[in-house]
Amino acid sequence: LSVSNDLKVDAERDLRDIGAGRIEVHSLNKLKYAKISSKENGSVKKGVIFATYSSLIGESQSGGKYNTRLKQLLKWCGKDFDGCIVFDECHKAKNLCPTGSSKPTKTGQTVLELQNRLPKARIVYASATGASEPKNMAYMTRLGLWGPGTPFKEFGDFIQAVERRGVGAMELVAMEMKLRGMYIARQLSFQGVTFRIEDIPLEENFIKCYNKSVRLWVTARTRFQKAADLMDAEHRMKKTMWGQFWSAHQRFFKYLCISSKVNACVRLARDAVKSGKCVVIGLQSTGEARTLEQLEEMGGELNDFVSTAKGVFQTLVEKHFPAPDRKKTFDLFGDRFSSYKDKKETPAAAKNNKNNKRKNADTSSKKSKKAKGDSSDTSSGSDSSDSDMSDIDLGLGSASSSDNSDVDNFNPFGGSDSDDDNPWVKKKKGKSKTKSSKVNKKKKKDLDFDEEFDKALAAAGLLKKANPAAEKPSSSTSNGNHDDNNTNGNLYSMDSVEQAIALKRELMDMLEELDDLPPNTLDHLIDELGGPDNVAEMTGRKGRVISTDEGISYESRSEMDVPLEILNLTEKQRFMDGEKDIAIISEAASSGISLQSDKRAINRKRRVHITLELPWSADRAIQQFGRTHRSNQVTAPEYAFLISELAGEQRFASTVAKRLESLGALTHGDRRATESRDLSRFNFDN
Repeated sequence: LSVSNDLKVDAERDLRDIGAGRIEVHSLNKLKYAKISSKENGSVKKGVIFATYSSLIGESQSGGKYNTRLKQLLKWCGKDFDGCIVFDECHKAKNLCPTGSSKPTKTGQTVLELQNRLPKARIVYASATGASEPKNMAYMTRLGLWGPGTPFKEFGDFIQAVERRGVGAMELVAMEMKLRGMYIARQLSFQGVTFRIEDIPLEENFIKCYNKSVRLWVTARTRFQKAADLMDAEHRMKKTMWGQFWSAHQRFFKYLCISSKVNACVRLARDAVKSGKCVVIGLQSTGEARTLEQLEEMGGELNDFVSTAKGVFQTLVEKHFPAPDRKKTFDLFGDRFSSYKDKKETPAAAKNNKNNKRKNADTSSKKSKKAKGDSSDTSSGSDSSDSDMSDIDLGLGSASSSDNSDVDNFNPFGGSDSDDDNPWVKKKKGKSKTKSSKVNKKKKKDLDFDEEFDKALAAAGLLKKANPAAEKPSSSTSNGNHDDNNTNGNLYSMDSVEQAIALKRELMDMLEELDDLPPNTLDHLIDELGGPDNVAEMTGRKGRVISTDEGISYESRSEMDVPLEILNLTEKQRFMDGEKDIAIISEAASSGISLQSDKRAINRKRRVHITLELPWSADRAIQQFGRTHRSNQVTAPEYAFLISELAGEQRFASTVAKRLESLGALTHGDRRATESRDLSRFNFDN
């Protein structure tokens, strides 16, 4: 069992290396939900079954005797199976014993059940990051550290004893396992590896953008609070709203932090390539969801790179601001607004709407089983005159299935490749439309729509007739100072629903005025480093935004002769063959893939591994470092950490540094074992 289908190739290579190349390896996810040894599956009776953890927990909707992958495996192995089960990258099962109110993951539970149902099987746990905390060891039941006949009856007793004594106890656990001969923890020599932390100074235009963003979020917080009070939101709804608010807040500033380092990263990468080296850039997120949302909103056409940070804020306001959602209001009141809808809807829009309804119907039918019994009222259920409004979705819950299905199903492809002699020259031709005209047009369109909507609500008897002057709240966005008292004065004659809608509109206008938010980091990096022809991208996303001579367009990552499912392997091979000198890897490609200067590869140049985005967990950090420093390499890599002057990011590095020490203690019996990726100076808690 491993983390990615791409690693089946590595499993076959490993078998060849030990002289067992004639043993066949079968992918579990390619087999039908039937007996593995049946004719339906090609009568597979011997060999090696390769499965990912996600396919291990797979289930068939059609039912049948073998409707889960686990049942198929158990039947194939038999009760007395005494062969080997290798849990490669076994840290995927670490959340079997979660903290707080969270539940155990299905992966953790299935891994545990597989071990329990096959008691005679020999188990190997293999991972560079098996457990960064003692509670992550819950799935390792075969170690014999807890249970009958040991000092600890239950796993909980073991956890209490270790956590009470801290890092020292974790070191003892690792040493005890080594003494019993059940544990090998080997580490590659770091001889020749260089490690440096680059402190990136903040540029003037970034500081201005950051300050404007802070003012935007301060205003947003007061507007959210005010709207929630106006709509008389109950405690549960407020809790959900603030959860979404602070989550989006954190993501927004994370993307902003990363963008401050892009120019420095591009300079480092170019210098390394000129010096005869090749570059691996480590990211965690791709921002694909925001790109698709923006693409849908623009009708499949783009005139600039999508800003991920802007998308985060926009999605928060649209889906979670406590004001009635227009679409759902129309759905709720039906015929009352039919004339309004007919007036607004063009024939083309009507056609799109019809298609979307069909998509939504398909999606909702699939989700109906899951949703059964989970529905609950979003209001207190009082029979007052506000009962009509209580049924309107205030946008405080999670995104509706219709919103999601539109984003997921929408995937327009276009654009063309361009040939440029100098890959470093950024192609800026074809950007004929200016951003300001686009913003003005969009604002005018939104304003018309809002006015019509307000009139329609008033006509339906849901709103008071408002003073026309009060419909446009003033907002002094030029200097970033927004006076709440002034807004109160302007909105005095409106009723609560109108005020909430006006506050929402005001926030969206403020976002449009903040026009210098950075573009998507991944698209920007690829464009600056010469485009897809010069950069090997190994990520989980399906499409990308590119800049060509014709302008900016969205295209699928799949190629004419390369399907999407093997594209990452193909890109990896191009990098290893020296066709491309720069590789960008995301979290999706961070486990298992080998990018070192391998003796068997054509490209044996020294690797310069640049970490642009630090992950939350120590596991992911080490998994990504391990892509370029592996056995059988000609030269050791250079690691470059890019950390900006922002205090927030340095605090974030502190969290990762602390977890790295804990991981070193558990996996090597020495808390200093992970200091080869030395972030210890950022561990402020020490």
